[in-house]
Formats: sequence, C-alpha cells, structure tokens
Amino acid sequence: MPSSSSLPDAVDVLIVGGGPTALITTSVLLRNNIRVLTVEQYDRAEQAMYGRACVLYSRSLELLDMNGLYDRMADTGFIMKGATTIKEGQVVPMRGWHFVQEAIDGNTCFDFCLAIRQKYVEDAVGGAVKELDPNAFRAPVKLIDYRVDESAEYRVVSTLELKGGKRVQVRSKYLVGADGGRSTIRVLSKIGFPGTLSPHKWVRLDAVIKTDMPLSRQRAVAIENKEYGNVLWLPVDNGRTRIGFVIKDELYGEDGKDVTAEIIMQEAKKALLPNSLEFVQLDWWTVYAIGQRVAETFKKGPVLLAGDAAHTHSSGAAQGMNTGIHDATNLAWKLAGVIKGWYKEDLLDTYAFERRQSAQRLIELDRDVAALISGKIPDHFNAPPDADFNVYLDRVFRESAGFTVGLGISYPENLLNKASPNLRLKVAVGHRAPDAPLFRPGTAYPQRLQQLAATTGRRFTILLFAGEVEPWGDAVRLKERTAAKYRALRKYMDSAPAFTRNLADVFQFLTVVRGRGSLHPADTLGVSQLGRTVYDYDGEAYEKYGVDVQEGAIVVLRPDQIVGFVAPLDGWGSVAQYFDAFVNIATVKQGAAEEESKISVGEMSVEGQEESTQRAKL
Repeated sequence: MPSSSSLPDAVDVLIVGGGPTALITTSVLLRNNIRVLTVEQYDRAEQAMYGRACVLYSRSLELLDMNGLYDRMADTGFIMKGATTIKEGQVVPMRGWHFVQEAIDGNTCFDFCLAIRQKYVEDAVGGAVKELDPNAFRAPVKLIDYRVDESAEYRVVSTLELKGGKRVQVRSKYLVGADGGRSTIRVLSKIGFPGTLSPHKWVRLDAVIKTDMPLSRQRAVAIENKEYGNVLWLPVDNGRTRIGFVIKDELYGEDGKDVTAEIIMQEAKKALLPNSLEFVQLDWWTVYAIGQRVAETFKKGPVLLAGDAAHTHSSGAAQGMNTGIHDATNLAWKLAGVIKGWYKEDLLDTYAFERRQSAQRLIELDRDVAALISGKIPDHFNAPPDADFNVYLDRVFRESAGFTVGLGISYPENLLNKASPNLRLKVAVGHRAPDAPLFRPGTAYPQRLQQLAATTGRRFTILLFAGEVEPWGDAVRLKERTAAKYRALRKYMDSAPAFTRNLADVFQFLTVVRGRGSLHPADTLGVSQLGRTVYDYDGEAYEKYGVDVQEGAIVVLRPDQIVGFVAPLDGWGSVAQYFDAFVNIATVKQGAAEEESKISVGEMSVEGQEESTQRAKL
C-alpha cells in the first residue's frame, strides 16, 4: 500500500471510509476516469477481520456484476438456495426464509444468495481499486475537519491526519461520507440522525462448528425458539457458520460489557436444543443493541452520505451490505457524470431523494422484523395473547420479499424517472430493468440483456425494440409496420439536428429484434442498424418488458439499469426531451468535437452508432 504521507493536493472526490460502500463507489468512479482519494482511519491489520455483514441478495449480485466486481468474490462465498425452518428439532415446511427463493426464482440469473463475510467483499473490491489506481486508497488516514470554499472549483478543503500525527489538507469537488454509523462527516456536517434504539439485544458469531442439526451446511436455517427468538443459522465462506440469537436481558446487563465468549457459546448451545452444537473454533462474536436511524438528508452542498453513515438498522433482514451496494451504485454514476460536466448538478439530488426514501422504507420494515425475530409481536398487529410470533414474521417476510431481495426496489418519478403519457409497458419507470437471454448475430449461445447493457456507470442504454421478423424469400426481414418506424428513426439519427450527434458519449443503442434466422442485421432491418443488434429468439425480453411486437418500443435504461423512460418506437422526440432535462448538451458536444478533430479520413466508430467513413473537420 502506498505511504499515507504522500497524499495529492486535490482530487475530484474525497471518500471517507473503507467498507464495501466506499470501495464500490471508488471503483466505479475510477472506471469513469474520475480522480479519487479514499481514506480509512483504521489500519486494516488492527481491525476485526471477520464478522459484520455476510449476505448478498440477488439484486446486489446483479449490481456487482454490472460493475465488474462479482467474479472477484464468486468463488469465495457460499451459494445459498432455499431455506429450512426447524422447531423443536423438526423441519417446519414452507416457513421462514423460504420467501427469498420464491422471490428470486425465474426473475434473475442470480437465483441464489451469496453468503460471504464483509472482509472478503472488501478484499475483492479493494483488489479492483488497487488495479485501477494503486494510490486511490490510503490507510490509516483520519478526517479531522473540512470546510467549504464556494469560490473555488475544488471547494471542499479537508484536513486529514496521517499516521504519526502529521496533518495535511486535500481539496476536492465533492466529499463522500461512507464512514459508518458513527460518521465523522455526518457529525461535522451537522446532519441530524433521528431514530430510535431498539430494546432488543442480539448476539452474532462466526465459528467452525459440529452439529447434528439437519441441512446445517446446505442452506439457511431459521430455528424457532421461544426463549431465544428466531435463531439465525447461515453457512458462510471458508467452512464457517454465522449464528444469531436474542441474548437475555439479565446476561446483557446495562451495556453488554460483562458478556464473555464462554457465555456466548453456552447460550448458542441452548438456543440450538434439542440438536447438539460443538465449537471447533470461534472466529468472532458480538452483542449489540439495535439502532434504527436515517439521516435527515443524504446531500448537503458538496457533501454526500452513503451506507451506514446515512442509515442504520438491525441485521434481521440481512440488509447490511446490500443497502450500501445500492447506495454506491446509485451515487457513483451520477457523481461521475456531473464531474465530467455531462449532467446538471441537480441530478445529484435524485441520489438523495431515491436512496433516502428506500432507507426510510427499510427502517419501517426493520422495526417489525427486529421485534418479531426477538419474539415480540408489535402492537399494531393486534395479535391474540397466545399468537406465535414466527407466524407474523413469516407474513412480514413474504409481504416484503421483493424489496428484501432487492429485485423489487423502485424509485418514484423524478428528473430521471419520467412516465410516458403515450405508452404503458409491463416495465415501469423507476423499476429494475428485467434480464433476458439475447443472441448476437450468428452466435449459438445467448448473452444476458443486463450484460449487454452494462457500462460500469458510464452510459445510458437505449433499447430499441424493433419488432418481429417474417420470411422474406430465403431470408427474414422486419415486418413492415415496425420496419417503417425503424427506418424513420434511422433517418432522424442521420439528420443534422439529431441530438444524438451531441450526446454520443452519454448513451449506447441496443436494437432488439424478435425472432431468428437473420444472417445480416442491415438486411433484416432494411437500413443500417443503430448500435448493436441482438435477437430475442423466444420472445422472453418482449414478454418481460411488455412490448407489442407489432408496435415496438423504446426503453431507456439508466447506467444503474433502472428504467428511466419509455416511448413508442416513433417517439424519439419525447426521448430527446427526456435527456434534455438533465444533460449538459453543450459540454458533451464539445467533448465529441474534440474527439472528432483527432481523426482524419478513415473509419470512425462511435460506440452506440454505426461505423462510417468520413472526413473529420481539422
């Protein structure tokens, strides 16, 4: 690791924190050629190496994959499919964590959860950051204070303390606080952190164990126990098991300081009865009270909060790393585009708006989940005195399944999510873009739509659902109804005022054709293609997006693969208006002009547009 004594004088973004949220944000910004310095106050060698969050849901895996990070941790984590509930040593069918598999089956390529402790996620993402820029991450470096100088381009002036006590100043355009629940940046920014401290106290531990409990190393297990609550059992990486349960008030005392490892292990054995439990090695354990809080704002001037610095909650629904990954992915592409001048400054307000609303919903859910896991039924359920808290927990889990696994997380209408008055599809703006298998010309095996649309936060993807093919001699061609619309669209793109000439850096095209048998995209489409052409052999993409093959459609995907806008296939004017609301056209146009000036006569290929031969203006 580079010495912390040689920090840069100025960077585009200073990130404080060393967890997954900070590191993923760093990685995406670096891939966008943004100058980043990320500092962590603790020396990694002195930190707790294990424990903390340990579950990644399907949507988080999709986000990691689109940012080029999933493969770095895939071989380390434990693949969890399905779940089991046990009560008094017997399996209880269809209760507990079954909702997870029900929510993801058939909806994603990642039809599983990955059980991987936070340390290994940090190792994986930290490795990617180091490859992109060996100097981007520094530790131990502590943020002492900051001030904002609105007269300067690099308006945030941060005072950092290096190992040994030396202090230096670093200027940045933006400051991101991903420094945990006790966030220094949040405190210095005087951003309120309202919420409550739950009365429930929990134990979490990681260990190598031996047990006679069925399915203990095959899937997640929920153990229903009146005395210890809904006991958590998760097989995780490297042969370890995560166990969690409620600790009795008399053992916790006032602050939990008298709890020992021996007490924890004895209580764990009791929680598992009538099954046996033997500890081979105890890696880590903790006892804690649950704080449920959301920052009053996630953005204050050039300062942004993310991860636990912005929201804290229990681990009951296993949301710890997942919410941070959503924060990082939502924030990074917006921040990169604003810094490059592509997007207007107020685009960053959508980060604060979208992610804070999602955090508030999580806290509402977490209050019920934390109470029910602890064996307490909240009053608003109006449960009878002899009610089983596990039944109510199962109901809450099932009702919130889509949100919990992330596939159902959605954002309301705003600058980026605009409902079309002219078209309604099965997909709604503000929602995740469904995945589907698509075939590139001539290939025998499909690629995933999400893979084809992945730009690591760099570009929007405009899906052109061009309609269905029909036989044409010994070949196939697009049916005339949508072919006419596609030709008109192609003509518009070739016209002088077409705004795509000014925004080539901002998006890429993907033409999606229903059917098979095409030998050449231009022959099939009847005109030169826009972007890449892919084929939906069995109509899965058309069905999931709700596109009529007789009419076609345009679907705009944000860089984080949230649906931003939909329009008829001949509704390009409305798409132009959508982008005009937040794109700095002059800035992007200047960038395109500078690139064009470097090219003389020859082949010019702009990603998202067809290759053409032309003379550049020198």
